[in-house]
Amino acid sequence: MNAQFPHLTQFFSSYFHQDWPLEASTPREVVANYRNSESRESIEGALAELKKLLEMPIAEPDLETFMLEELGCYYNPEADNQTVKEWLHSVQQLLKN
Repeated sequence: MNAQFPHLTQFFSSYFHQDWPLEASTPREVVANYRNSESRESIEGALAELKKLLEMPIAEPDLETFMLEELGCYYNPEADNQTVKEWLHSVQQLLKN
């Protein structure tokens, strides 16, 4: 588990694992499943870590690699015509609501 982002690692590796399309129709549904299943504390922790991650000066290709290799996220936002940063901002908004 990535020590710097434990909540995001849990979120992405548990909800956006290799077989996530078998459990949800869309990435938005995956985020909703997380919000409905996890504690408020976990969601707030993920939001705080997401804010920190988005503020880091990481180039898009490096962020894509980090998402997969460090956080265990098997969703590729490019499939839906989004950059990783754009998608992470949308995840942030979905988690806030």
